[in-house]
Amino acid sequence: MNETLAVKYRPQTFSEVCSQLSIKKILMRQLELKQFKNVYLFSGPSGTGKTTLARIFANEINQYQGFPIEIDGASNNGVDNVKMIIQGAVERSLDSTYKIYIVDECHMITTAGWNAFLKVLEEPPMYTIFMFCTTDAQKIPATILNRVQRFNLTKVNTQEIKERLRFVCLRENYINYEESIDYISKISSGGMRDALAMLDKCSGYSTDISIQNVLEALGNYSYDSFFKLTNAIIDGQEQIVINLINSFYNSGNDLKLFVEQYLNFSLDLAKYCLFKDMSVTMIPLSMEEDLKFCVGIENNRAYFNNLTDKVLNIKNTIKYDSNMKTTIEIMLLQLCR
Repeated sequence: MNETLAVKYRPQTFSEVCSQLSIKKILMRQLELKQFKNVYLFSGPSGTGKTTLARIFANEINQYQGFPIEIDGASNNGVDNVKMIIQGAVERSLDSTYKIYIVDECHMITTAGWNAFLKVLEEPPMYTIFMFCTTDAQKIPATILNRVQRFNLTKVNTQEIKERLRFVCLRENYINYEESIDYISKISSGGMRDALAMLDKCSGYSTDISIQNVLEALGNYSYDSFFKLTNAIIDGQEQIVINLINSFYNSGNDLKLFVEQYLNFSLDLAKYCLFKDMSVTMIPLSMEEDLKFCVGIENNRAYFNNLTDKVLNIKNTIKYDSNMKTTIEIMLLQLCR
């Protein structure tokens, strides 16, 4: 079974980890001085490098002797599981200087489990280090939080995601990827793992990572169709609007997803009217001429702010609608008029 791109290109050194500069600096300083804490907490959004940083740091501490003990906090969250961890923590490691535990998804540990942890975290064995990783630090008791050295990871910069995707595409011999990696880096919401997962999915569709193939592989609606729909609404061409909705529906597409993505598209149009800058939108760069034509109307900022409001209203209206196609058609026709 082939490795996923996220696993294959997981950073092995601090220099390969994107963003998190201040955190890397602190950790490398501790390595330099050999002044380690016994309890760390890495918190932040999914796919930003929490577990990766913990693994790299653990390996550096032990100079790549032995392996850190990785524990899934979601499936080992009860008091009995914690007691077993504590029992093992008091014993010295046989193959490395420090015994290091990396506890992932630690916010899933129960209150009783955390209470069992309290004593050992307050007075940990000298040669034992705990590294907790979580996407939801607010679920961890305050009595635990004040016993850890906490690092809050941020979302990865879009440009850094793009550079990493370019590196992967070069290594994997993909073609026609420049516009697509720009698009994927924008829609990944600062999550490197999500970006690599999307690229992985697209490469399964074709190693030609063109924007058309990417939109097809990810199941995103065609921007050509969105521009066509928007221009039809602006020009009051009701027949084109109905035909487009029928085409989406008859192709077996999810109309809720269509409305959700059209809301993102209309918001991008409103942003462009405000900033006159493609970089603030998720629209592919090759479609700038289509974008300029679409927004080239009088008082465009007010118009597209209003369009975004109306599409948001459609999204909220069809949330529990059993006949959403009719509702969408009616509300889009109202926009035409």
